[in-house]
Amino acid sequence: MQIPNRLKAIGDLIPDGANVADIGADHGLLELYLFHKKPNCKVLAIENKKGPLDRLLKSVGCLDNVTVSYSDGTNAISKEQNTLVLAGMGGENIVSILNKNPNKLISITRIVIDAHSFIDEAREVIVNFGFEIESEQIVYEKKIYYVIISFIRNISHKTYSKDELEFGVFLPKDPLYNEFKNTKLKELNKVKTALEKLEKSSEKLVEVNDKIRRLTNYGQN
Repeated sequence: MQIPNRLKAIGDLIPDGANVADIGADHGLLELYLFHKKPNCKVLAIENKKGPLDRLLKSVGCLDNVTVSYSDGTNAISKEQNTLVLAGMGGENIVSILNKNPNKLISITRIVIDAHSFIDEAREVIVNFGFEIESEQIVYEKKIYYVIISFIRNISHKTYSKDELEFGVFLPKDPLYNEFKNTKLKELNKVKTALEKLEKSSEKLVEVNDKIRRLTNYGQN
C-alpha cells in the first residue's frame, strides 16, 4: 500500500503486538499500514476535530484492531496502551500534549515522534519524562526533511549532553545528515543576518551564533 515514507518509517519502528495510541491520526494511514504489516497491533486512533474524525472513521472504522476516539491529547489513553505516536505536528504541540497530563505516560514504554518544528525541545522534554533515545532517522519527502525519533523507557539511566539533546544522538550516522545539517545551518544564518540588521546586537544574536558554531562542529570526525 502507498503511504508517505515518514509514516512508513514510524510504522516500521512499532513492534508487532504493540498497543498503540496515535494522537492526531487524521486519515488513518498509519493505522492502515499497521493493519496490513503488523496485524497483531491494536491501535487507539485519536482525533479532536470533527473533519479529521470523519475521515478517520471512513478509513479505519471497520478495522477490528482499531478503536477511534473523539478526544483531546492523551485523555483517552488507558493502561492498555504501551506505545504513543505523536506525528505530523509541531514540537511545541507535542510538548503541550505531554505536559498536560503526564500521568497518562505511566504505562507507555515507547514514544515515536515526527515533530515538524522545535525538535530539540520535544527531544529534551521526553528524555526528562524518563525516556532514552532509541533511534533517529531522517526522511526526505516532498522537499522537506523529517526527523523520526523513537524513545524507550530509560531503565539504564542514560544521560545526554546539551548538543545531543539539541542536535540528535544518532543523526550524524544517517546518510542524509550532511544535507539536513546544511539546510539547518542555512536557516540559522538567515536568522543571523536578520538579527544583524538591527541597530544593536542582541542576546538572541549571541545565542544564534553559538548554535551555528556548535552545529557546524557537531558530528564531525
